[in-house]
Amino acid sequence: MPPDPGAGAESRIPWLERFPASRSAALARLCEFVERAPNYAAQRNHVLPGHPNVSRLSAAIRHRLITEREVIEAMLRRHPFARVEKFVQEVLWRTYWKSWLAARPGVWRDWRRDTAALKDKLDPSVAATAAVAKSGRAGSPIMNLFARELIETGYLHNHARMWWAGWWVHHLRLPWQLGAEHFYQHLLDADPASNTLSWRWVAGLQTPGKTYLAREANLRKFCAPELIARAGGIGLDPADPAPPGAPAAPPEPSLPPSLRTAPGRPCSAGCHERCALLLHDEDMSPETSGARDLRPALIIQLGPPVHGSGPRAAWLERARADAAERAAAHFRAAVRRCNSAGQVFPICRERGIVTLVTLQPDVGPLADALAQLETDAEAEGIRIECIRRQWDQAFLPLAKRGFFSFWMPLRERLRREGLGAIPA
Repeated sequence: MPPDPGAGAESRIPWLERFPASRSAALARLCEFVERAPNYAAQRNHVLPGHPNVSRLSAAIRHRLITEREVIEAMLRRHPFARVEKFVQEVLWRTYWKSWLAARPGVWRDWRRDTAALKDKLDPSVAATAAVAKSGRAGSPIMNLFARELIETGYLHNHARMWWAGWWVHHLRLPWQLGAEHFYQHLLDADPASNTLSWRWVAGLQTPGKTYLAREANLRKFCAPELIARAGGIGLDPADPAPPGAPAAPPEPSLPPSLRTAPGRPCSAGCHERCALLLHDEDMSPETSGARDLRPALIIQLGPPVHGSGPRAAWLERARADAAERAAAHFRAAVRRCNSAGQVFPICRERGIVTLVTLQPDVGPLADALAQLETDAEAEGIRIECIRRQWDQAFLPLAKRGFFSFWMPLRERLRREGLGAIPA
């Protein structure tokens, strides 16, 4: 959605500059937003031009240009917990979704399988409806505006994401899996857990019996009148929830062995000429992790091309360049770029690398690729050492049921202990 010249200074910032793509810019944005964070609870659901009521740090946090801990620590150093509780809770929703999916990775695999199967046999009329909706040419003017904003900027306010997903599933009766794929391809903060599970929730699968419908009254309450006018209206007829099908009950959690045993630990690879750091998009600040004392002979940056989204590709390239520059300076090593996992081992052979150290990725495409890399590494005589951040090690085992069983004990600790409740 192009900037609205009447919406104030926030809207006049070029769209890519609104979403920090370097660690220094993200920290600066965090510092600025901390002062406004107490207003977040009251203002967060209002969708305004330029999105001034939210931090716009979601992409930076998702790719860990800055970490969840740094964000929450900044809030609690400046404000009592009660004044920023809602913002802290929203940060921890992201952690919860990742933790829930880590214990149930089959949900991710099922989504990928079902999406591929749907695309193979999609009825032409359904495919045409989906294409029209994605391009912003469907029957609802406000949803068309949101569709164009997503494609042109790589961002939607969370409330707009919910409205658009509810419209896609319950008004257009389109498969939720294809809507989730569309968001995943375009969002700057595209996250396997948050995206997949949020779409499941809208469709009535994540919490059986609960769905999310876009309603005109809710849009008029929370969407800025100037956006509605600019779109040309809302254009939503009442809709009943689409049948969710007959999903299996959410699987019982099954924690990976690394989460059932010892807590997170610093890197053990140490400093030697035959070790390399594998830098990737899931964690772009390894110098703040348990790998910080590593002295590798080389840094191998895995940066596959991004297809289908110009904004997402542009943002990621900026972030990758920043991550590579910081890693080279901190670890005092040269950076070699790979476009695919298949290019990693030739570089290792060339440099005599026998140990690859990397930050443990969450469930998603990179974790899938790393699993295959680990299988192939044995034949290459290379050991891969994955380091899990203490934040993840502490929280991943806790997502056994719904969010509030995860949140409420932590809320009490934060209320009593403040920063002392946050893993180091």
